[in-house]
Amino acid sequence: MTDHGDQLREAFRTHEDQIPDAAAVYARVKDLSRTYKRRRRGCQAAGGAVLGAGLIAGAFQLPSLLPASQSSNAAALAPAAAPPPAVLPSPTPSATASPAPVSTKTALDRQYDAYFAAGYGYEDARKLAKYWKISNDRVGDAKAKAGKLLLQGKDLPDVSGVKPDPESTQGFVESQRVEAFFAAGYDYDDAVELSKLWKTKSPYDAKILGGKKLLAGGELPIQP
Repeated sequence: MTDHGDQLREAFRTHEDQIPDAAAVYARVKDLSRTYKRRRRGCQAAGGAVLGAGLIAGAFQLPSLLPASQSSNAAALAPAAAPPPAVLPSPTPSATASPAPVSTKTALDRQYDAYFAAGYGYEDARKLAKYWKISNDRVGDAKAKAGKLLLQGKDLPDVSGVKPDPESTQGFVESQRVEAFFAAGYDYDDAVELSKLWKTKSPYDAKILGGKKLLAGGELPIQP
């Protein structure tokens, strides 16, 4: 035992200068402790920043995760989106508007109509053509010129033998009415049926009466 004890004492004495001072060890421990605390605070701060960023990002997606009532409340707090620019509807034509009636007659046709409606005929046109020095092969030009004067409310030149014929006027009026009857889509069979309804002397008289009604803007009791 004595030998072993002596050996231990000798060993302690030999390494005694290698044992660290207790005060130095304690100071080192405190330094390390402060370092660890600073690092922990830094990690906590960094973790808090990451968590805050995550919350901010999650706030934008929160309405899709909330129930309907909570989502509507969250939407109410969000700034309202700017309304889209108003688009004015393009104007459309009125469904009730009807196109204006378009006359199929030319100015020359109206001049001829005025001439014959006044009761003038072919012989009158020949005499007027001679008076106006229009060649015989262009008698139609004399009719048109005379009709133009009549449409303007003027009288024809006082040419011997040129005078309106009442019978010619009546014939022209009847022909215009018959033309209107057929232009509306009616035919001879319709004239026969109308003659029975109106008790006219003949289907021709029914055509004249039907055309007269149509020219006045009326309607016939049957469809064409």
